[in-house]
Amino acid sequence: MAKRIKHTATDSRGNVHTRTSTSRTYKFAVVHHMVGYHWYDDPTKPWSAPYSHAEWSGNRQLAERAANQWRRNKHCEGVEIIEAVVS
Repeated sequence: MAKRIKHTATDSRGNVHTRTSTSRTYKFAVVHHMVGYHWYDDPTKPWSAPYSHAEWSGNRQLAERAANQWRRNKHCEGVEIIEAVVS
């Protein structure tokens, strides 16, 4: 059985994002911080809670590409690219 590799990244807000893998090594985490907003911009729908989410990438170029896509989202408050710690 393959050994699981654990990847960890801590964002600027102190949130820890983790991922495990058996075959890939992820070097970067693209963390996007979303603000609360109405679903589908419909004022009759309830507000979502603000949250942060990490997308993992094996190289810097792919991480930059994903970050640029999230920066265009009007509900995205901020985007960080963080180097992952592998253990």
